[in-house]
Amino acid sequence: MAPTVRRAPIAIAAFALGVLVVWLQSNSSDGGPPDGSTGRQSEEWLVEFVNDGDTFVASLDGQEESVRIIGIDTPEVDECGFGEARDALSDWVQGRTVVLVPGATTDRDQYGRLLRYVEVDGTDVGLWLVEHGYAEARFDYRTGQPHDREDEYIEADAAVVSYCPELD
Repeated sequence: MAPTVRRAPIAIAAFALGVLVVWLQSNSSDGGPPDGSTGRQSEEWLVEFVNDGDTFVASLDGQEESVRIIGIDTPEVDECGFGEARDALSDWVQGRTVVLVPGATTDRDQYGRLLRYVEVDGTDVGLWLVEHGYAEARFDYRTGQPHDREDEYIEADAAVVSYCPELD
């Protein structure tokens, strides 16, 4: 009778764990790393159209994406300050190349929009909108959506008096 070869249970478990990790990395929900980071770098995009004070459409290499600025919220249509916030963002980005910087714990929001900080000539446009009363600091640790620059945004928001009561 041939001798029986016994495999070590620890080796089998380690192999199975390795297969599971590889499978999870290749099947994560947003195509990013399993730790929740985006795995993306800053990129230069051309802004095609400004929807409102915190959302716009941008293109890169023939691909268009809707982009939502991380960490801010601006008035909706028919709310005080909507036109002013939209115009302020448009003045900064419309028809320009902007740098989109990852910084949220997820790559996209519930509507499929890219979540990015927006920088023009080294200026953080979202922070500028907060500092000038066009936006409020929002969608951060207080709402379960932390981002890298939230302390600076919240501090700027606390220092501003908005001309619209809804933004205070």
